[in-house]
Amino acid sequence: MNGKSYTKNVSVTVNQFKDVYEYMQTNTKLTYSDGEVWIPEDFKVADDSASTVQGGIVIEDKEGNQFVWVPVATIEDYKKTWYKGEQSLSYYSEALPEDEKTSVKTYKGFYIGRYEAGDKENTEAKKLRNSNNVTKTVTIKANQAPYNYVTRTQAISLAESFATKQGYKAKTKLVSSYAWDTTIAFLQKVNSDYGSSSEEGNCQDTTFSYTDITGARQTKASYSEVLVPTGQTTPVCNIYDMGGNVDEWTTESFSSSTYPYTARGGGYSSDFTNFPAGYRGNGSGSAGVDIGFRLTLFM
Repeated sequence: MNGKSYTKNVSVTVNQFKDVYEYMQTNTKLTYSDGEVWIPEDFKVADDSASTVQGGIVIEDKEGNQFVWVPVATIEDYKKTWYKGEQSLSYYSEALPEDEKTSVKTYKGFYIGRYEAGDKENTEAKKLRNSNNVTKTVTIKANQAPYNYVTRTQAISLAESFATKQGYKAKTKLVSSYAWDTTIAFLQKVNSDYGSSSEEGNCQDTTFSYTDITGARQTKASYSEVLVPTGQTTPVCNIYDMGGNVDEWTTESFSSSTYPYTARGGGYSSDFTNFPAGYRGNGSGSAGVDIGFRLTLFM
């Protein structure tokens, strides 16, 4: 996972530098005013990226799939945290994967999907998904049909195969509890209650204007349940919908023979106060309209 790397020092006026907007030929470290970011090989800094690490540095591949950098000062900061959920943290288990540990320790950060996983073919057909068809192409872009109706096992497979299909040197995985909670901690530096009360998302009791899957502008009324395309609500640090739209499978387990798997965040049919971005729920692992997934990327 540790490829050849070199450093380019980029000043606070990062937008002046043309090389930032070219695809990197190796893992490359860029220095911003508030920290350092590693850009993986074959990625570039997106045109709509923030100009600071805390604002959310966005990278994209040659097909426009986007990830956001989450800085981690020490490996001890890459950790699980309890916000809200079923039972207590002691009921949830997951060993820190060694490949994640090595990558985070080496590069002092990782990437998380800017958006929930999307379905390319359904998006092009201007239709939301309505069945457990996992032959569709995964995307990480705005305005996509969310890749719901997916089992936890399928979500793991789709996430891990994404890097291979895209030709990445880096690895992609289904988000772990460590990555989810560390991302929440990063977002809470800007929004201190994001993990426990994330009203920026598509929840039952939020209202916002959005573009539906057909391209028409709509207004979601408060106390209504509407699944919307990816990236329609307010981002925090350039990351969308960890606190709404669809619940998201993770690799964490729950102490139950009936509901042994963990999903995170709130959804379009739940309220943001009781089911915020940090919420831990448990399920059987089966597919449903209200559950999707998100990718992480490690060098």
